[in-house]
Amino acid sequence: MPLLFFFLIIGIPVIELIVLIEVGSHIGAINTVALSIVTAGIGIFLVRLQGIQVMTRMSAATRTDEAVAAPLIHGFFLLVAGFFLLIPGFITDMVGALLLVPPLRLLIAARVLKRVRKQHGFNQTTIIIEGEYHDVTPEGAPDDKDGPNRLL
Repeated sequence: MPLLFFFLIIGIPVIELIVLIEVGSHIGAINTVALSIVTAGIGIFLVRLQGIQVMTRMSAATRTDEAVAAPLIHGFFLLVAGFFLLIPGFITDMVGALLLVPPLRLLIAARVLKRVRKQHGFNQTTIIIEGEYHDVTPEGAPDDKDGPNRLL
């Protein structure tokens, strides 16, 4: 885990700088900066557009009592995509652009959930809770034969 953290903090910016320098040597510094800004702008526009669609689907799902898991997953990955698109660089822009593809987001989410379930032992589909109970109805209490609405 510390190695992964080290790579994220040090490795990604170094790789981004190398790519930016290489691209800048081929198309020029100003064009590289402009291209980085344009890709971030287009990406943020697409994140906003898809985010509005996800919020609409989530709102419709809550009104009809449907599951909101898929829209939540899409919303989370759109947030991550927006973060990657705001970071200057072509590699993070590519990762952010890949996260804008809805089927890819669901595939990544399914794999992550599968791994979490495996690591934390959530492979059971049925949960059985064993226990005992004792009837503690006081003597002389009225019988509840008519159900919970007997007094209404």
